[in-house]
Amino acid sequence: MRRNFVTKLLFPCALLSAVLAAAPALGSGQEELIGSFGLSDPPPELARFPRPASRIAENITVVTAQDIARINAHTVAEVLNTLPGVQMDQLQTPGSMNFFGVLGASSRHVLVQIDGVAQNLIGSENIAQVGLIPVQMIERIEVVKGAASAAWGSALGGVINIVTKSPAADRAAGMVSGSTGKSATRDLRAEATGSGERFGYYLTAGKLSSDGLLAGNDTDMNHGFGKLSYDFPNGGDLSLSLDARHSMAGTEESRRYDFHNTGAATHATGNLVLNYPLAERLALEANAHTGRREVQNRRAVLTTGVPFADFKGQETFRGADAALSWGDASRALKAGVSLEETEVEMHEPVRRYPQANYDLALRRESAYLNGTYTMGRLSILPGVRLDRLSLMEDPVSFTLGATLRLTDNTLLRGYAAYGYSMPIISNLGIQNGQVQRDLQHVRTVQAGVESADLPFVWVKTTFFYAEVWNIQDFDQPTPQLSQQVKQGAELELKSSPWCGFALNGSYNFTDARDQKTGKVLSVLDAGPRQALKVGVRYDSEPAGLSATLLGDWAKLHNPGRFAKDKGEFWDLHLTQKLSPSSDNSPELFLSWHNIFDSKRYFYDFRANAPRWLEAGARWFF
Repeated sequence: MRRNFVTKLLFPCALLSAVLAAAPALGSGQEELIGSFGLSDPPPELARFPRPASRIAENITVVTAQDIARINAHTVAEVLNTLPGVQMDQLQTPGSMNFFGVLGASSRHVLVQIDGVAQNLIGSENIAQVGLIPVQMIERIEVVKGAASAAWGSALGGVINIVTKSPAADRAAGMVSGSTGKSATRDLRAEATGSGERFGYYLTAGKLSSDGLLAGNDTDMNHGFGKLSYDFPNGGDLSLSLDARHSMAGTEESRRYDFHNTGAATHATGNLVLNYPLAERLALEANAHTGRREVQNRRAVLTTGVPFADFKGQETFRGADAALSWGDASRALKAGVSLEETEVEMHEPVRRYPQANYDLALRRESAYLNGTYTMGRLSILPGVRLDRLSLMEDPVSFTLGATLRLTDNTLLRGYAAYGYSMPIISNLGIQNGQVQRDLQHVRTVQAGVESADLPFVWVKTTFFYAEVWNIQDFDQPTPQLSQQVKQGAELELKSSPWCGFALNGSYNFTDARDQKTGKVLSVLDAGPRQALKVGVRYDSEPAGLSATLLGDWAKLHNPGRFAKDKGEFWDLHLTQKLSPSSDNSPELFLSWHNIFDSKRYFYDFRANAPRWLEAGARWFF
């Protein structure tokens, strides 16, 4: 019998009410809550912006390595699925390919970077496969929700910026981890890190595999990441990192429609990063990178095995970025230039589609300038970027934002921006050998308030409005450009700890329509119309126990006849230290996914994973 949604929410809502009701009696935790969100000094900084989080006008969420570990995540897709304003189409077997959206913007319009290197595949609809990025190497993930082209380039819908771990200071350390679950789903990992004199190292490798939580959805991913660093005597540093991943996955299978899909992907990247102080308030940041990405998608008749398509894509890329940062957290300028060259090859030898067999070379030259000017409690945050693109129009992106501190713990944010994203140049975006040269553009405004002045509760609200045009229809065999309007609001809440318990929640509403006809957009173009996420955390240091209960409900935009629009997902994650008093204690962990075996998906042949359990252990040394 299907359980009522209200009944499922009763327990976490009761806990939230209890915490809020007890807030005046709580004796600690407020300073921790304020500091967690950039409202105190010294506040945290984000990678691209030379200013603290409390002086960033964009709507930003940051998740740390500790947050990732407590939900026993395998890939970035699982982490993003827990964040406000971010929605995966569904989570299948770990290591699968996933689409996602950020405040109504599809994954084609969201830039994903690892240490400054873009992960979006230009020849594969400009999508970054976050389900194929392992999490062990990640120090933090910064999610910018909304147009950010003035700082980042092709980022009409937002940015997912992944920052990798640095070598441990003045010591050597390591970790081994293993887990197993339903359908022989296994995740094996190891890492080693340390430093001596001025040199440091960080190394990690792992294997994620499964026979498939769904029919035809088997996965096999091998990955390795290494970083070597050198600290200059004056405080600068130089690091060289290598990232290698290879994945094979069954992506779709349907007996009703008699077809089967399999995919493969290979990523290899080398990245050299320099941070060097030139003067007391002047610093140089530079990186140079090169690499290669390959993807393959095979489609065959399920009953006979006869192939009817075999897409093979290959990208070779190289680039460099250099920026000067001047000033401090109150008044600063950051000016930079970048160059990126990519050769894209796509071939389909089975049916030889003309629009799926091509070789292209793209070149992008960029210059950008971002600043901060603070007068008392008011900060003005302008930014502009000029891009010169070899195959498309040359865009100019800009942003103007502001933050105003009403009190020490209450902040108003707002910004307006004009930005762009690359068009599709794959088989959906090319006709008769001609590339769609018009970029996809956005005009957007955001405004909101963030406050920790309420007793032991942090709250953040954001309202957004965006007009986008030259958007290519994802489901059409030929490119059809549309104009769209997306508007809505996001609400986030977090409580301070009480008797070991802490609660958080978020609600998102997005209205997405065709600007000319007023028709509600499909779920693929707009994500969910409403989304609610709740979380209950429990931590007991004396017992060495941590627990996290996560709930996820969504109401889809115009779901269509292939989608299922009902179902609430609940996941439970437990971690137990065997020696609670030791920082290096072995840990046992257990994750119970989709507790109520709910179903919510866009297409019936890409259903979400059913209820499943996994258990594992970690040992730090």
